[in-house]
Amino acid sequence: MRTWHWWIRGGLLGVVLLLVLPALGVRAEEVWGPFRGKVIDAETGQPLAGAVVFADWIERWNALVETHTRFYEAREVLTGPDGTFEIPRLPRPLWPFRRIDGPAINVFAPGYAERRRVVTPASGEPFIDPTVVEMCRLMTREERLRALRLASPSTDVPLERKCLLRRAENVERQNLGFTPLPECPK
Repeated sequence: MRTWHWWIRGGLLGVVLLLVLPALGVRAEEVWGPFRGKVIDAETGQPLAGAVVFADWIERWNALVETHTRFYEAREVLTGPDGTFEIPRLPRPLWPFRRIDGPAINVFAPGYAERRRVVTPASGEPFIDPTVVEMCRLMTREERLRALRLASPSTDVPLERKCLLRRAENVERQNLGFTPLPECPK
């Protein structure tokens, strides 16, 4: 009878360890920030002021058959006159076993598309270590339409969490002859 009791306790301990240890593991990337960088025109090397830098975090949890995702948080900032930006540190969740991915950081400026990210040192973490985002000017309508489609985050980010991005998208939509999308309530 006692042997059976220890098997149950050992099995429960094993299940708990399988669930808890991955959540406690240290990841190579710092998912909470702050995130800093500089956005420049790739051709001229000049800073791009007013570009929108958008970061969104995703929460994941495993079900029996598949992994589910949902929006966790989003932050957005505009680059300053010198092309620099900083996304402030996001507070860690109170519940330590949540699996938060991200952030996915995207840069959008009407008429531009991201060419590449240069991190110094080359083995560094983007936006944790010094990072320069090179943007190239788009020449054709097709290029601008593609960049506009890619600007929107892939998750269900609430409109009130992407006001700056929506404004910039609407500038580009109007430049392309489209009607603007609804903006954030004021």
